[in-house]
Amino acid sequence: MTERSETKKTILRTAQALFNNEGEQTVSSVDIASVIGISPGNLYYHYKGKDPIIRELFADFEVELRQVLSAPINEPLALQDNWVYLYIIFEEIWDFRFFYRNPAELVERVPELRGPFSSLLTLKERTAFSLLSDLEEDGHLDFGEGEKAALSARLAQHFTFWLQYHQLREGDVPTKALIDRGVYQSLAMITPYWAHGEGFAELLREVVDGE
Repeated sequence: MTERSETKKTILRTAQALFNNEGEQTVSSVDIASVIGISPGNLYYHYKGKDPIIRELFADFEVELRQVLSAPINEPLALQDNWVYLYIIFEEIWDFRFFYRNPAELVERVPELRGPFSSLLTLKERTAFSLLSDLEEDGHLDFGEGEKAALSARLAQHFTFWLQYHQLREGDVPTKALIDRGVYQSLAMITPYWAHGEGFAELLREVVDGE
C-alpha cells in the first residue's frame, strides 16, 4: 500500500468515525468534507466519492482483523488468554462496526467487498475451530462427532451478527456492556462442552483467578 498523505489519513479517520456513529448510509462525501473543513472538490481529488473511501477502510480493517484472527492459528493460547482474546476480536469489530450493521446490503452496493468479506468469515470459522481444538487437546472440552465444526460455525456467525442482534433488540447499548455481552454469549456457547462438569459461573471464576 502506498504512503498516504495527511489529508487522506484525515479523510479516512473522519469517515470511519462518521460511518460508525451515524451509519454509513446516512453519510455522504459532502458530509465528510464538511466535518473536516475542506471543499467537496478537495475531497474528490483524493477519493472519487464515498465508495473508494469504504474500500480503503475495509482494506485497513481486513489487515487488522486478519492479524488478530491468525494469532491462535499460528500459536496456541494459554487457557486464560482465550477469553481475553475474545475481547480483542469484539473490540476490533467494534472499531469498524459500520461494516457489520448491514453487511449484505453493503456488499451489494460495493461488490468488491464480497470476496474479502467472505474470506474473513472463513477465517473466523477457522480461528474458532483452532481455539476449540487447542482446548480439546488440553482436555478442557469434549466434543461428539461434528459438534466442534458446528460450534465453530455458530461462533463465527455470532462474531458477525452480534451487533445487529443487539441493535434490533435493544437499540443503543454502552460499548463496554455490548462487548461484555458478546464475550459472555461466546462463552455460553462453549461451556456446554466443558469436560470437567463445572457450570458457567465456576468456569468464569477459574478464568478470572488465572489472570
